[in-house]
Amino acid sequence: MTDDEKRDKFIRRLKEAPHGAKGFFETIATHFERRNDTSIKYTSTNGGDMRLWAHWTSARGADKKQIFATMAWQPTNKAVFARCQLTPDELSLLGLEVGEKPKSETEPQNSDIRLDEGYWRFCVEDFIRILEAARIKLVSV
Repeated sequence: MTDDEKRDKFIRRLKEAPHGAKGFFETIATHFERRNDTSIKYTSTNGGDMRLWAHWTSARGADKKQIFATMAWQPTNKAVFARCQLTPDELSLLGLEVGEKPKSETEPQNSDIRLDEGYWRFCVEDFIRILEAARIKLVSV
């Protein structure tokens, strides 16, 4: 499956989502697409998801890249599901109390997050700040 087909699959999954949820994903995508230290990739995993990649140069001069967040729409729950580098305690310090430790010990991200309508409709800028903190945590290691 090509990158365009994966992106289309992700967008199709959002077709029946409320406008606020679509706007949530679009705003986040727009924020990170315009930067040269991040990129967005789409996968066909679990019906389609959006992955945010950080790009940086290590202290030794090596070019590095790694996922700092994964996001998907859950149509059954009408929720945004996300995973990111921040731990549930770090999320809590940033005002987001819904983070949980992933059930899988092999999950590379440090938290599972489910955002309900009250959050994805009105708090996209708050979530972008959280995603920025997750990116900074990753590249400062």
